[in-house]
Amino acid sequence: MSATASSQHHRPRGRAAAALLAVLVAAGSPPARAQDRSLVPGRMGYNALPTVPNEDPVVGDEVLVELQLATQLSDFGAARDAAATPYGRLVVPFRGVAALEFDAVPVELWRVAPDTQRRLGAAATRGVELGDVRFGARFLILAEGEAWPALGVRVFTKAASGKGLESRRFTSAPGYLGDLLVGKDLAAWSGGAGRLRLLGKLGFLSWQQGDGWQDDGIDFGATLQLQTGAGSRVELEWRGYSGYERQDRPRLVGLTAAHLTGPVEWVATANRGIGTDAPPWEVRMGAILHLRSPWAGDERR
Repeated sequence: MSATASSQHHRPRGRAAAALLAVLVAAGSPPARAQDRSLVPGRMGYNALPTVPNEDPVVGDEVLVELQLATQLSDFGAARDAAATPYGRLVVPFRGVAALEFDAVPVELWRVAPDTQRRLGAAATRGVELGDVRFGARFLILAEGEAWPALGVRVFTKAASGKGLESRRFTSAPGYLGDLLVGKDLAAWSGGAGRLRLLGKLGFLSWQQGDGWQDDGIDFGATLQLQTGAGSRVELEWRGYSGYERQDRPRLVGLTAAHLTGPVEWVATANRGIGTDAPPWEVRMGAILHLRSPWAGDERR
């Protein structure tokens, strides 16, 4: 393919990404509300402003339907502060170069100890609240080569759907993310026995703190992923973000184990918060249904 043809081939992806980002920003515009600079993860509920999982820039050729149950705990003893949520995610790829992504925490069951209630300024010590919905897209910009990694971008917006602001559970305001994604195989075993892959991300995250004010932060993370030819994978992940307010620097390390049986992949994750702005403990268990996309193309790896 000539250099001119290659340039023409990649130009529409850039225009599509820019157009989608503009739509997402417009869709998340909040109603006017007084400034509240205490809308930071260290002074909110466990699911209000979570860190965003790392992602591979490579877009596969399968529709993914993910369902999980998650619980966040202050400790494994009395669990004085705790939350439990269902979680759903849908990924729809298009010809190996783009994917639409939707995920949601439809509802949160929660409780906090009286001292936590006082620290957060929460109206109650327990309850059930509607959660947040996020939607966006991921684009493969550069296919992986022998000497260079795959590069991609991810954009999304968090809708202002979460409730329970008076109890500090959700912000009831939109947020936005744009990430540069990197992925590279570090080793691959012959005969399809497995591979070791490194993923990374660096981007910009922001969320509204009332009328005319927002918190901005740098989003970052890395994942070391081991995949086997038998359909198993193990991931060691580090991720977080760092804002410019106080108590807005959540970080965590996590371990995920998964195994594919037919079209269903069974997944279990344990996350450990670093510092005081992320949930101290999180456990997630669920399944991912893999379906062939009607818009599948050649998977670029």
